Amino acid sequence: MGGTLVAIEQDAALSEQLAVPRLWGWAVIAILAILAGASGLVARGFTESGWRLGSELIWRFTCFAYFAAVIAGPLARLIPWQRLRDVCENRRQLIWGFCASFALYLAGMVIPNLFVFPDRGGWMTGIGTFDLFGGGLTVIIAGAASRRAALFMGRRACGVVLGVSLSCFWLSYALAGLEHLSGPHRPDAFYGFSLLLMIAALLLRFADQFAAKIRAGHNPA
Repeated sequence: MGGTLVAIEQDAALSEQLAVPRLWGWAVIAILAILAGASGLVARGFTESGWRLGSELIWRFTCFAYFAAVIAGPLARLIPWQRLRDVCENRRQLIWGFCASFALYLAGMVIPNLFVFPDRGGWMTGIGTFDLFGGGLTVIIAGAASRRAALFMGRRACGVVLGVSLSCFWLSYALAGLEHLSGPHRPDAFYGFSLLLMIAALLLRFADQFAAKIRAGHNPA
C-alpha cells in the first residue's frame, strides 16, 4: 500500500514538472503577430520585399488586436453573457497583446536596417516620426494598464491615460484607412475594412456611454 502511494506521489510530481505552462493572453497575441510577419518572409524570402510584406502583415494584425482591446470593455458591459464578460473584463491581456504586436511591427522595420540591409543608409531610414511616437505610446499604454499603475496613479488617472493614448492609435488606423481609399495608393480592401472596424469601435463606445447614462438615471445616487 505504501509503495502504491509513493508511486502515485512520484507520478504527480513528474506530471507537475512536465506540465506545459499556460501562456498569457498577450503572449498568444504576440506569437500570432510573429506568425503573421513570418508568413511574409515565407512568401517572398529574406529579401527587402519579404521584410516589407512581413511588416505590413504585422501592421494589419495590430489593427485587429487594437480593435479587440478597445471593444472588450464596452462588450462586457453591453452584452449580458457571463462567458463573454469573463473574457472581456480581463482586457488588460488584450491591451498588452496589442502593445506587444505593435512592438513587433516596429522591430520588423528596424531589424532589416540594422542587420539585414545595413548598407541602405542607416537604421533611421525605416523609422518615421509616427513609429517613434507610437513606440513611446505603447510603453505608456502597457504601463497604464498594469495593476501597479492603478494603485500608484489611481484608476481614474490610468483610465484617462489609456483613453488618450488609445485614441491616438484610433486616429492613425482611421487616417490610414482613409488615405488608402483615395490617392495614389493601389486599391486595397483591407484598409476599407479597417476603417469600418474603427467606426464600429467608436459606435460601441458611444453605445456604452449612452447605456451607462441610462443606468445612472435609473439608479440615482
